[in-house]
Amino acid sequence: MTRYFAFASLLVLTGCASTGNVPASGTAFKLDGCSPFLNCVSSESSVGLYKVQPIALTQPLDPSSWDRIKSTALELPGASLEEARYGYANITYYSDFFGFPDFLEILVADDGQHLNVRSQSMLGFYDLGVNRARVERLRERLAAEDIARGAAP
Repeated sequence: MTRYFAFASLLVLTGCASTGNVPASGTAFKLDGCSPFLNCVSSESSVGLYKVQPIALTQPLDPSSWDRIKSTALELPGASLEEARYGYANITYYSDFFGFPDFLEILVADDGQHLNVRSQSMLGFYDLGVNRARVERLRERLAAEDIARGAAP
């Protein structure tokens, strides 16, 4: 019985955190890909199951629009800012009922015209579509503020 409990606990707690290779400054890096579980989406993933489109900006990123992007991301329910600098933000979201943590990372692309995003649940194998919905909600809110273009093609 103890073995089953330990194995079940391992399955439930399996998950990943934010990108592990984030340098102390700058934006010259890529967000991590997704683990083989169904609890992550990323604009930098090459696997269709995990792929979301980058968020296309209406104007090249500048300090003012970056502040608005961070503010909009932090207005989503359960948000807590972990780390931010110009062009990169790492935000943890906590679910309403159980307080499960999910991570959202936003990174300006090299062209300054797109935001790469990665959203992953810390716990479990499947997120019930929560992370994809979070990215699309952020895209919609940024579009409503005329910071980004609307829905991904």
